[in-house]
Amino acid sequence: MNTEIRIANNQDIPALCEIWKNCFSDSEEYIKYFYSDNFNRIKTYILTVDEKPVSMINMLPALFENKGASQGARFLYAVGTLKAHRGKGYMGKLIDFAKNQAEENGFALFLKPSNPALTDYYKAFGFDINSYFRLVSITPGEKFLLSVCETSPAEYNRLRNAAFDDIPYVKWEEEHIRWCIEENKYFSGKTIKFEFDGKEHFLLGYPEDKTLIINETDLSLSQLEQLSGALCNIFKTEMIKAYMPDYSCGEGERIISSVAYNAAVDKTYINLILI
Repeated sequence: MNTEIRIANNQDIPALCEIWKNCFSDSEEYIKYFYSDNFNRIKTYILTVDEKPVSMINMLPALFENKGASQGARFLYAVGTLKAHRGKGYMGKLIDFAKNQAEENGFALFLKPSNPALTDYYKAFGFDINSYFRLVSITPGEKFLLSVCETSPAEYNRLRNAAFDDIPYVKWEEEHIRWCIEENKYFSGKTIKFEFDGKEHFLLGYPEDKTLIINETDLSLSQLEQLSGALCNIFKTEMIKAYMPDYSCGEGERIISSVAYNAAVDKTYINLILI
């Protein structure tokens, strides 16, 4: 058997979809949607066996930003191997390939393990836990009206960068923000901005049954609790679960947000990682 690592091209997309569907629970419709909308802005590396793609890593560009100092970074997403080819070290070869690129070019690698059990797997390749979320559950107070408007990728990015500029955080290209907003809309979500406490705020969330899942907001936990009734009113939900930054929220379940390799800074606020 001949193995090779190479960058994927458009002709490989059906094989990439096959690997993805073999490894994760996403629908075929969503997988095709992801590649049709993103393939030209990302780099996907594949390991082939006798020219058939069997393992893949999707790499999305980002920056680790720390008070004006930047380090290039790549977010590793939908990392997987066909079940029939697991246990042969193919993913390890792809990860080592990505690590060599990172070392040669000075950028960081980061990802969110698809389940906590995989953390030790990535630790064996030199990845360390970089940051955590706090998953907070909120029972809303009285529902009331809050004036909100949906926001553009450019405006969301502006608000997001201003909100997190004084801490280490991951800064995304506007194209990635656009995709996150589109993906959120795909799941019947809204990306909104509004005024509260004399300041503009933003929130990206979607309803899952009767629960509002908030993937990102600059609201503090106390502010979120104050606005919980209004937000449930907007999203037609009865509960809230919010992924809050670990650095600012001491409540809720602590969940690994990312593991990173070759990162200049740890405890980085990382979100919009397609969770």
